[in-house]
Amino acid sequence: MALLGMQRQQLNLRTAGAKAAPALPARVSRRSAVRCNAAANAPATDELGFKKMREGIKEASEESILTPRFYTTDFDEMEELFSLEKNPNLPLEELEAMLTEFKQDYNQKHFVRNESFKKAADNVQGPARKIFIEFLERSCTAEFSGFLLYKELGRRLKKTNPAVAEIFTLMSRDEARHAGFLNKAMSDFNLALDLGFLTRNRKYTFFKPKFIFYATFLSEKIGYWRYITIYRHLQRNPENQMYPLFEYFENWCQDENRCVQMTINVMPACPHGLSSAW
Repeated sequence: MALLGMQRQQLNLRTAGAKAAPALPARVSRRSAVRCNAAANAPATDELGFKKMREGIKEASEESILTPRFYTTDFDEMEELFSLEKNPNLPLEELEAMLTEFKQDYNQKHFVRNESFKKAADNVQGPARKIFIEFLERSCTAEFSGFLLYKELGRRLKKTNPAVAEIFTLMSRDEARHAGFLNKAMSDFNLALDLGFLTRNRKYTFFKPKFIFYATFLSEKIGYWRYITIYRHLQRNPENQMYPLFEYFENWCQDENRCVQMTINVMPACPHGLSSAW
């Protein structure tokens, strides 16, 4: 009987072990589920390796020393700078002339697309396609950065100096037009930026007003020479013009030049003596 009891106990242990065995795959299944969820939450990538927020929307490139920045400044100090009471050195005649110039909106009907854009984009393949998308993203981000800064300056200066506020508002109009045109060009390559998301989530670099004017002058001046240089090169070498965006650069660069002239008019009137910037 004792031997029979031992045999029964051994049988029960083996049976219990047999019943418990399926629990192991269940634990493995849970780990697999975690890995699957992590993979599902990872950013999708397209065939060129660009990360996507969602279908058709590119995740913004990681910020580095070479990526365009978003800027903010001391808007209270800006209000004092453009106050007619606190800064009698403001060049009123030049600013009124600039306002008239911006109101003309010479490029109002310039940025009109046609069917050649998408067809040309489809023909750009391989490494050139990846490089060109990166070029469009940097250009769009830089133009949109200007839009955000100028728009806020226009809003904040309305009471202090309505004429200057309107100039900045019209400058933001031009920058928004450029950014939108570039973002639409990106969509020809089946990617675009979520500019609203960038507005809310990108880091903003703070500069005091005098450095904002330095940055604006340099940015717009570089933009002018970049656009006109590319345009002239492709006019001489039309076989290299792979995408119709470049045909718009001659008039486009004049928008940049008007922003340069605005900073040239304002900077000498700053109390920090910025007339030596050039």
